[in-house]
Amino acid sequence: MDINACIIGGGSIGGVLAYYLYKGGLLRIPVYYRSVESYHRILDKRSITIIMPFSREVFTIPVEPRLSIVPLDKCDFIFNTVKAYDVESTIELMKRLSHKNSVIIMLQNGFGSYELVADRLQEAKVAVGVAYIGAERLDASTIRYNGGKTIIAGCPGKPCYELTLISNILVRGGMDFRVTSNVEYYRWLKLALNCVVNPLTALTRQRNKIVLSKNAEELVDRILDEFIQVAQKHGFMFDKTYLKNYVYKNAELTRENLSSMLQDVLRGGRTEIDYINGFIAKELEYPGLNYFITQLIHLLEGADDEGKG
Repeated sequence: MDINACIIGGGSIGGVLAYYLYKGGLLRIPVYYRSVESYHRILDKRSITIIMPFSREVFTIPVEPRLSIVPLDKCDFIFNTVKAYDVESTIELMKRLSHKNSVIIMLQNGFGSYELVADRLQEAKVAVGVAYIGAERLDASTIRYNGGKTIIAGCPGKPCYELTLISNILVRGGMDFRVTSNVEYYRWLKLALNCVVNPLTALTRQRNKIVLSKNAEELVDRILDEFIQVAQKHGFMFDKTYLKNYVYKNAELTRENLSSMLQDVLRGGRTEIDYINGFIAKELEYPGLNYFITQLIHLLEGADDEGKG
């Protein structure tokens, strides 16, 4: 059975996905870009460059660049990898790329973007994926892949058997792509990790290993205490010792990685803080540490503009 896949968003995660899809046997991979400049850069070569972890081996991956305002395809699987705050602007594109049997796979950090799409595209089958992938976009067509190859995906509250089709391709390409009937649990687990690693690296402008510092331990504890309270409100029970070990293990495995939030701050762009710590802050009944972390990150987002004024 021939299947096809499209990617919305040609950033670091989109680039790594294209790599595994190509290695798995898909030779035609449309990638949709919002930026006209990025589109033209990649149109010249019709490929992206992936710099592999550890070996620094370089792979050239053929892609078919598209402009987001000009949907040209009908896709069996649509991977949406844009930032959480850009998801709303891609809803019409997802509608245009879909057919009646399409599966949309949302790959954003935090909570809010999947919920928005599931509400706005109620006729579509919308899955959510939890990604453990570290990568940096060096320029429009070059991705430095820093490691991690796991995506855990599923459709919240209902079966999503179709995902096994794309899973077969990605696994054949070398990705650890898992289909689960309990994806909500994994979303919460990843949220705990993001609540710690993303803001602490962004605020200190340090790589992930800063989380392992003794001086960070009290902050880690306080962040996770509030996370556990909110998760419990939603029916998910987490042991704090387990969560701390999980966070530290992942921080150690990705110690030299630049978190996505740190990359956003270094570029002077918006972050996904409202969907991560901001989500926890909104769900708490008092202004806790996650609230003040969210406010501090918002200060960083506007710091360069204020300086120019």
